[in-house]
Amino acid sequence: MMRNNFTRGLIIGSIIGASVGMVMSSDTMMSSRTKRRMRRKGMDLVKKSGALISDMVELFR
Repeated sequence: MMRNNFTRGLIIGSIIGASVGMVMSSDTMMSSRTKRRMRRKGMDLVKKSGALISDMVELFR
């Protein structure tokens, strides 16, 4: 179970990192609506990965 959550966290982190990098490098190319959608999707991913964070906290205890 821990290994599955760890890989899921790596995938979620890489998706968030790629989207942040894309937003930072192409500010003029994207509309504000697209930026809002990406931000909302990123926040949804962060909310869904709450279980992963709690598993990591338990691991270090």
